[in-house]
Amino acid sequence: METPVSYEDIRKRFHVPARKGARVLVHGQPGTVTTVRGLTLRVRLDGMSWSRPYLPDELQWLPAPAPEPQGQGGPEH
Repeated sequence: METPVSYEDIRKRFHVPARKGARVLVHGQPGTVTTVRGLTLRVRLDGMSWSRPYLPDELQWLPAPAPEPQGQGGPEH
């Protein structure tokens, strides 16, 4: 039986920041990575209700959003 391919496998093999929820451009159209299937990543383009398979090197990887700043115990008064 074949071993499933993971996001980590895709990152190492293609040198891309592959992860679930990553924002990408596919031929200029924005979308979101939904899952890994073999050596392809399924991407749901914005406005679509289903995802389609793409090779990692077909995608333009967008920067991840900056994390929210961590507060120090709540609002100050």
